[in-house]
Amino acid sequence: MTRRRRNTPKQQARTELAGEAQKTDSSPSSCAPATQYQHFIPRFILRRFQVGPVKSKTERQREFRRTGVDPEYVYYYDIATGSLDIRPIGKVYGVPNFYQDVRNTYNINEIEEKLADLERHAASIIMDLHKALPQGTFTLNRRSLELLRKFLFIMHYRNVSCSNTYFQADHPENARSRQWIESFMKAKDIQSAVEFWLHVLRYYLDASHSDIMQDAAELVEKYGEEGLQKMITESHIPPDLEHFPAYTYHTHANSYFFSIWEAAEGEEFIVTHNAFGLWEGLADGSPDLHRIFIVSPRIALILRSILLRPEMKEFVKPLSFMSSLLNVNPAPPTPIYASGEDGVHINQVHFQSAQSMARYRSSQEGGNDSFMFKITKLSRPQTLELNSVVLVNVKETGSLTFLSRASMLRTARAFRSLPANFLMSQLLVPLIAQLTATMETPPLQAPVAVLDQNVDALTLVDVVLYVLLMQICTGSRQFETAYDRAHLVFRIMEKAKPTLFGDEISREVEKAFKVCKDSEDGMSFAEGVSFASLLPSIPNELSSQLFQFMIPCMSRLGAVMSGDEGILEELQDEVAVVSFLARASSSPAVWHALSCTSPQAPEILSRLFKKGTPADGCFVNFTRYMYRERASSSFFSSGFHLAYSLRGICGMAGPTTIVVSQSYYQLTASIIQCLSRTMLGSLPEPYASQPRERPKARLIYKIPEEHSELLFSNMKMILRKSLPGYEPSPGGDTLGQTLQKWIEEMAIVGCLAWLGKHRRNHLDFILDGFPQGMNFKLFEDEEATGST
Repeated sequence: MTRRRRNTPKQQARTELAGEAQKTDSSPSSCAPATQYQHFIPRFILRRFQVGPVKSKTERQREFRRTGVDPEYVYYYDIATGSLDIRPIGKVYGVPNFYQDVRNTYNINEIEEKLADLERHAASIIMDLHKALPQGTFTLNRRSLELLRKFLFIMHYRNVSCSNTYFQADHPENARSRQWIESFMKAKDIQSAVEFWLHVLRYYLDASHSDIMQDAAELVEKYGEEGLQKMITESHIPPDLEHFPAYTYHTHANSYFFSIWEAAEGEEFIVTHNAFGLWEGLADGSPDLHRIFIVSPRIALILRSILLRPEMKEFVKPLSFMSSLLNVNPAPPTPIYASGEDGVHINQVHFQSAQSMARYRSSQEGGNDSFMFKITKLSRPQTLELNSVVLVNVKETGSLTFLSRASMLRTARAFRSLPANFLMSQLLVPLIAQLTATMETPPLQAPVAVLDQNVDALTLVDVVLYVLLMQICTGSRQFETAYDRAHLVFRIMEKAKPTLFGDEISREVEKAFKVCKDSEDGMSFAEGVSFASLLPSIPNELSSQLFQFMIPCMSRLGAVMSGDEGILEELQDEVAVVSFLARASSSPAVWHALSCTSPQAPEILSRLFKKGTPADGCFVNFTRYMYRERASSSFFSSGFHLAYSLRGICGMAGPTTIVVSQSYYQLTASIIQCLSRTMLGSLPEPYASQPRERPKARLIYKIPEEHSELLFSNMKMILRKSLPGYEPSPGGDTLGQTLQKWIEEMAIVGCLAWLGKHRRNHLDFILDGFPQGMNFKLFEDEEATGST
């Protein structure tokens, strides 16, 4: 049986006197009129955006009786028509008969009444929150927090866009739940998707937060979190799971922590038709880093993914986050347990299972717990960024509402000034024109100049770059190849003032660059010299090959590439590639790592430069000198020492166009790809238990000739068995024969460096097979192996 908590008469009176909530446009009863305008954004929230002073409920009723006109109005921008006007609160952000249950002959507006009851509770809490803004903190007991979380969940669920498709059996997104939907509808005699949606909404409203979480806990205990997730994503939901909607609620409650964001002084949040429960941000391509709920011009309630909790940083390093709100750092709430025990003890005692956790939270003891929230005061750029997230998600058939015209104009202009928003911002052009026409702004002032001086430079736009991006987006500027276009944007971006467009690119380039830098052994001899510049133009075929190779490559290196089909997103990915290549070409170690990522990489990358790069000259001069002096044994302790040095001078000296360097890179990449696959098998103990990764491993280059010969012969034997088509070069007297042997041995050195970092236990297994008594040592961070 489900249970509900109701306000006391004192609480109800307090809320009504505050004028924060109103049930419906008419008093609810079993004889309610056939047509009723029912809001999906509550009136108490819309009143925060009201034009003119907010009136109490008594004042509103008195004025309505006197004039017959709804005395509450808000600014309303209709995006479809481009019109801005003032409309009654009672006639916006709702749908006639939205929640009416025609099968409930006793009271077709029962659900609307239950929603109004929930709204009154939430209105009281949000009113207290506004009063707490000057203190900078807000404390809620567990029951109030649960009610507010339930309100936010239902605010999203009740959205008009959800009702027709949420439980539509033949909707493509419901393929895995179709059997469950059809079975449930049959069992409950439900006739339509909308009726099903109302049935589940009634369940959410009738059950308390604790009851829903206990229903979900029973499912988790029976099937496990992994099993339930698999039902949703891979298999099918069993048709007999009556409370499966509870798991959706449970996931929403447990996947996010609650935070309170306050707009910067002088700025305001805006509300749109879909600004409640709007998701933002990606983690490894999966959505929902944030859920956004705008509850007033001053306050946004943000549910932030628990992956972004400070204590989770060490566990989620491999994930790639993509979000416009990562520069906001809200603190998770501080729990205040009524028992006086700390959170660790509570976790150990009560949270051994989902059910025990749900029981504790629903108990009287758990109900006395409190949570202290630090209110996160946003800067002006952060406020504008959050508004931008809301605006970028508006629909052509949607609408928006704001409190002050001046703040809305700044918000719209800031949004339009960003090149990434160029296409979406067309929807705001009529609004900007109407706001500008009614405000006193200097006639010659540029749109960006309206922003306050405290605005971060990243929110501004470079005029030259902005014009070029607009020309590209509109198609008025054409280029021979995608590379040519990206290269020009990159060159202009280098000279431009900081922009959000450029900052996003730089952030992802830095991620990929760091991974490449960390993957090398740091033995480049050529850091600091002048390197070659990228060609400004390349053939179309090469351009296509480059981006087909580099965009996935950068993704594997940790950069978040949009992969979208929009022209601006496509351009941003391509500029990121060019920017990364330009930076990598100035770092020999990074260029070496990039060139060895794939056997296809050297041939593509070598064609991005004019022949005769500094590395080309270095390679030719050094190899000729070494060929002439090859008979001398005074320079190097062994063949391994020679190959190590050749690799440093010829393979890690920056971009090169000569065939010999390409051969070295290709062979190294082929060996690494081959061994990375073949060395994933099982190993005997103790090697199976030893760490595979040794990121700081560094080769020792001076080893005795006896060790060098044994090492090369064993590695060549392994490659003959593992690498298709490989036959060791015997060497010879000619330059070509000598170079071929050198290339092989340079590649083996490169392979050993990679194995030492990424397959160390496998390499140790090989090296320990060397004869006893050799005192063999290959890395600086190890003891000698093969010793007696």
